[in-house]
Amino acid sequence: MWLNPFTLLGALSIPFLLSNLATFIGFLLATYFSITYTLKFFEGRPKSLSWILIISGLASFCISEFGQFLMPYMENPVIITSIIILIAQNFGVISIAVGCFLLYKEVM
Repeated sequence: MWLNPFTLLGALSIPFLLSNLATFIGFLLATYFSITYTLKFFEGRPKSLSWILIISGLASFCISEFGQFLMPYMENPVIITSIIILIAQNFGVISIAVGCFLLYKEVM
């Protein structure tokens, strides 16, 4: 069911694996830091919709990047996996864009 990630792409295999892992960890850390920032900044006050959308977009990108991290090493990736990754990625882009637009509207 799974291919060996260290032999799949020959000499490119280890850098490819590490770059995909670094991207996933980067989005995971960004999600964690934005959640802790929001919890401390809004202490007891209602959270703004813009930050809720940005955090949900980052979390959605975490799901998408995790799927993209695993997908090259599947023997037969199914179409449903690709659809879930695309939906998560598109939701993340749209929610981050709308959240940033709402932040812009708050400032202007």
